[in-house]
This record gives sequence, C-alpha cells and structure tokens, in this order.
Amino acid sequence: MNDRAAWQEQADENADSRLIEITSPEFRTLTISGARTGVRLEKIFWQALDELSNEAGQKRTRFVSQIVEAANNLDINATGAIRSTTVDLLLREVERLRPLAQISSMVSLLQAGPAPAFALDQRKRLVQSNPEFLRYLRSVAGSPGALADAAQLSMERPLDSLFKDLPAGQTTECGISIRSGNRERRTTARILMVPPAPAKVLVGYILS
Repeated sequence: MNDRAAWQEQADENADSRLIEITSPEFRTLTISGARTGVRLEKIFWQALDELSNEAGQKRTRFVSQIVEAANNLDINATGAIRSTTVDLLLREVERLRPLAQISSMVSLLQAGPAPAFALDQRKRLVQSNPEFLRYLRSVAGSPGALADAAQLSMERPLDSLFKDLPAGQTTECGISIRSGNRERRTTARILMVPPAPAKVLVGYILS
C-alpha cells in the first residue's frame, strides 16, 4: 500500500468514527409548560443547540423548551421542529457570515487601517493595495505618478514558504524590498495570512 492509499484509508476511518460519534442518540429531559418530557436527538444537534442558546444568551433547556412549546401549539412534531429550527438558524448564520468568507471582502477589511498595506496571492501577484501604500510607494519612487502595479516587491522569506508554514489568521514579520523605477527601499512588514484556511492571499503591513 502506497502512502496516498494509506492516507485515504486513515481518512475514511476517521470519517466513519466521526459519523458514528455525531449520530449517536442522546436523551434529555425538559420541562414544558410545567410538565416534564423527554427528547431524544443525535449528539450533533445537542452540540449545535448549545452554541445557538449561548449565542441567544439563554440556557439550553429554555431555548429548546420555547421551540417545543411553539411546535405543540401548531400541532407539529416536537423533535422535527427542534431539528428544523436548529438547521434553519445555522443556515441563517452561514448566510450572515458569507460575505466575510469572501477573500476580497476580507482583504478590504484588513486594508482599512491607517498603515500602508498590500495583498499578494500565491502567484506573487498584487491583488490589492490601500491608498496609504500608494502614498508610500510614491515616496519610494520620488514621483507623484508612481503606480502600485508597477512596484516590485521582494520578500526575504520565500512566498511559498509563508503560504505553506503560516496558518490562516496568524502573523509574522518579514523583511521586504520595494522597488519602483530605479529606486529601492528595504523595510519590514507584518504579514497576515487571510482566512479562511488554507490561505490563498496574504496581507502585508509596512512597519517603517
């Protein structure tokens, strides 16, 4: 068995173990309208309800009881109502966070700060830069007409190494060289790998 086949077999075993874990049923007792009743759900639903109730600032028992009370009033199966409500709330949260998962949106947010900042992709292309970086570049070039696209950025640490070794959301400092026209400046930048993982874009903040 080669390494790839062994890795795939291990991944399949891990997936099977995870599936068994999240689908194992768990029983909880709740008080609904003064009466105690039992609810059996898969483990993953109880975990999701923990997160949702915490986000709502409620105890899980109260959070679930409200769903069950509403289901009873509408003559809807209580367990089905809990599962459906859980999925509905999670999907709404995914939709709310979707814009932040877009790399372009994340980069724009990261570059909103006052420091000169630039964004590079894995192919060493300049994805975006902020106005402060353009002003910094013009000071390097000694020309008010210098363009960000014309700048040449060289990093002391190979870009491939940064993308490989630095997790998304983590930072490090790295020496860089910025060349514009026939002028060059060496400085230091704080490098941030843009989430989500695996990072496809990094943002650099000029420190000096």
